Amino acid sequence: MKLGVKQYLTGLGLLFVSTLFVPQAVSDFARADSTGTPAPTEAPLLLAIGFLIILAAAACIGWGYWLTHRAGAPRGANPEDDPDEPLLRPGYGPDPSDRADWRENPLRRRDQGTDGRS
Repeated sequence: MKLGVKQYLTGLGLLFVSTLFVPQAVSDFARADSTGTPAPTEAPLLLAIGFLIILAAAACIGWGYWLTHRAGAPRGANPEDDPDEPLLRPGYGPDPSDRADWRENPLRRRDQGTDGRS
């Protein structure tokens, strides 16, 4: 999965779960206000749980946003879209025998003398 997608999906899932708590609590408060009766005792608890879940969802979505937009994270540019990329494939670049330094290897020690020993 791409970077941050899990956090986005978790946040969206938590927002969905919060719909099980907040609307019920709001409905209980509205019903109590319209009928003039006291609100049920579980209504504040449902509202608090719903708001905590919404805060957790916002934190997850924010975390996913931070992961996808922090400095150094890839911005979605595909390296295959690079116009110079075919030159890096075998057969597209210059022939190694055409280059004077084709035997140079950065991991090999350079010859110190004329006798050819390292």
